[in-house]
Amino acid sequence: MVYDSSATKERILEAAYREFAAYGLAGARVDRIAENAKANKRAIYEHFGKKEDLFDQVVVARLEFSRESLPASWEDLPRFAGAIFDYYASDPDRVRLTLWRQLERPAPTEPELDYYRQALDSLTTAQIDQSLAHADLYAVIWAIHHVHVLTPLGLQITDSGGPWSAERWQQLRAAVVTAVSRIVQDRAPQG
Repeated sequence: MVYDSSATKERILEAAYREFAAYGLAGARVDRIAENAKANKRAIYEHFGKKEDLFDQVVVARLEFSRESLPASWEDLPRFAGAIFDYYASDPDRVRLTLWRQLERPAPTEPELDYYRQALDSLTTAQIDQSLAHADLYAVIWAIHHVHVLTPLGLQITDSGGPWSAERWQQLRAAVVTAVSRIVQDRAPQG
């Protein structure tokens, strides 16, 4: 049987993703990552370096979907918000990882900076209203599409008598797309 280092790396990245999402950088244990990846610790250090480097690589890997979904035009922003909402709502660990990143290791890596440069450039290419700072617009859209994890259970219970159903979450998704559509309508370039 031939050893496949790429398969090992993928298992390590997936196990590390789950570990970091659950425990953060400080609470994550390389032993657990190795056990869950069915790999040895040495393989982790050989492929990824120290635990902090592995954390950074896991974070960057999760940005790739966002990069592929960047808006191509001003009118495309609502689709972008909906796609990112779906991406994060489909796996709450994605948001947990983002929050751990902000709490424990806020200094960005070069690949993260590259992603955000590309995100802001896409808003320029999309001919977004130049009177609005693109970083501000991106931050607002980022906050809006993370609403699913920021919606308190108390609000859900008050609204529906219990945790929201899948159908109710789809209503919230529609509200996200509508909110971004209104931003687009209100700020659409005149020409």
